[in-house]
Amino acid sequence: MKLYDISLRRTGPSTSDRLAAARRLDALGVEFVDGGRPPRSFYHRAAAELRLRTATLIASGGAENLTALLATGTPAVAVIVQGHGLSLVAEAVRRLVRAERRVLVEARNFFDGWLADPEHALEVVLTAAEAGAETVVLHDTAGRLWPDQIGEIVATVADTGVPLGFGCHDDGGSAARQLLAAEAGAGLVQGSYAVVRGGLDRVDPPSVHSAETGVAPVPCPRLEQTVSAQKAIGGVR
Repeated sequence: MKLYDISLRRTGPSTSDRLAAARRLDALGVEFVDGGRPPRSFYHRAAAELRLRTATLIASGGAENLTALLATGTPAVAVIVQGHGLSLVAEAVRRLVRAERRVLVEARNFFDGWLADPEHALEVVLTAAEAGAETVVLHDTAGRLWPDQIGEIVATVADTGVPLGFGCHDDGGSAARQLLAAEAGAGLVQGSYAVVRGGLDRVDPPSVHSAETGVAPVPCPRLEQTVSAQKAIGGVR
């Protein structure tokens, strides 16, 4: 299972704090570090100063902001879609692929959309994949479903063979949703592992303990490595 961190989408922390947090997350083996929506001076400094060994820096934004996303120069881009037409999603992904960017599509409100019209929701996933997206992140934006419902829907979508990710807001039940989504076939889990307290002052590992979630932990060496490294992280300065 791969980890996709979105802590840097938050506003407030300085560019220096963001760079320091990105380095910490990279050291923990996170697959993607999301710098958020452009334009930001962060991307200019990151290009000059940030040398990530494991993580890939990714810029995120709407399908209507492709020019700004391309200008960040990141090797990967996350296109956030919510209520967009299928043709707009497909064209956005194709344009980014032609520009030699790795592309993820983050489908906001996916699960609400599934409940309302599963055929259309599935078509969004298939359209993004056919256009060249390497992963489609199914996002539980509203948080109305139980974790087992999340697992059932992810399992159904995973049967298409499209590489899937899962994301949700951290409302106290996110760990259970993440674990069940991963168990159902999501190979990428999106979350916030850098804690903001007046700045990005440290990086916290995601919880994988069954005592906290009520479900068995998903085997994941990278997550276990993250947990074991918690005491050695220290503060980001």
